[in-house]
Formats: sequence, structure tokens, C-alpha cells
Amino acid sequence: MEQLENSELAKQLRCPSGAVGVKVGNIMYSSNSNMIYKTIDRLNFKGGGHILELGFGNGHHLPYLFSKDKDILYDGVEISETMLKEASEFNNDLIKQRKVALSIGDDSGKLAFMDKTFDSCFSINTIYFWEEPSKYFQDIYRVLKSEGQLTLAYIQKDFALKQNFVTDDIFYFHKTEWLIRLMTNIGFYNIEQWQYMENTTNKLGQSVVRPFVVLKGTKL
Repeated sequence: MEQLENSELAKQLRCPSGAVGVKVGNIMYSSNSNMIYKTIDRLNFKGGGHILELGFGNGHHLPYLFSKDKDILYDGVEISETMLKEASEFNNDLIKQRKVALSIGDDSGKLAFMDKTFDSCFSINTIYFWEEPSKYFQDIYRVLKSEGQLTLAYIQKDFALKQNFVTDDIFYFHKTEWLIRLMTNIGFYNIEQWQYMENTTNKLGQSVVRPFVVLKGTKL
């Protein structure tokens, strides 16, 4: 995506739109697929359950999710109309079977679900766009059942800040220690973290060695 200005690429990464957004969605899935699969591997599958994902992108990872547990129900929330359309087309069969429901949300941190709806919530590479993560954590906590789990995956701050397309008006980066304190204050416990190094390409198509974290906490 070298033809895009850094500021435009940052906006597309936050909320892909139009034909360019489709290409960005494909690039995100390609560059993040290892991170996505590692995160799904850390979810606690118990034979069924109701799973929520914030920021599903083009939804090409859902077959892998359902390969882990064919009896789950999945709700996904996106802020991008373009990604909603792409994911809906790709997962049409799962939607027809009523195993998958996809919807549009916003960046307020508020979720349009009833209390204690979900057994698990996960989100990958979205927390950079949450100006106030506490708002999201509080509402995720609300919609999780007791013993429900929140799992997050994100690139480490020191690495992310070196990327040319990272702009202060779009991205917000947070240290893992601060996120753990925030989750603990809201009521999550038994917070675990896994750190990975991967060989991948960044959003400019450049080969990089990228560190990322998977963080998981349980609702009291």
C-alpha cells in the first residue's frame, strides 16, 4: 500500500472503506493471520458457548474459529461497513445456519447486547484505536457471563511506534502492565499473557520480525 499517504493508510487500517478498504482488509488478514490463529488457540472452548469478537475485519478467520468448536455461536461487531459486507459474503453459509451474526457498532465503547450474554470476547489489533480502553473493558465485562473471558492481541508498543504509518491522531498505544492494572481494577482476575515473535510483512509489504502479546483475563 505504498501508494497511500501514511495518514490515509492509518485511517484505512482503523476503518477500511471502499475498494481500497477491501485491499487493506485482505492485507490485514494476510499479515495478521498468525496472530489471529494464535489468539483463537488461546480461547477456552468447552463444547459450545457464545463468542463475541470486536473488529472482525474481512472475517476470513471464522472457518478456523469454527474448526475449534463447531457448536459455538458467534457475534461480531465492526465499525467498517466495507468489512461487514466482505465478511457477510465470505461467511454466508454460517450466517444462514444462524451460527454467525455480524453487525455494525461505533467507537463509543458501548455494546448493544444484554448483560451476561457471552462466554468469551476477543479482539485482535483493535485496541490501538480505543482512546479510552476502560470504556470498552467495562462494557465487555458487563456482557460477559460469570467466568467469561476477555482475550486481546496486539503489537507491542515499542515496535508499533517505529512504523511509518502510525499517526498520533489515529493510534493510541498502551503498555501491557497498564492494561493489566486496568483490567484488574474493573474486576478481571487470573490475567495471563503470552509473548510471541513472528516473521511477517507490515502494512507496507515490508518483511519484519514483529513482537506481539496475547492477554487474557476472566470475569469474577
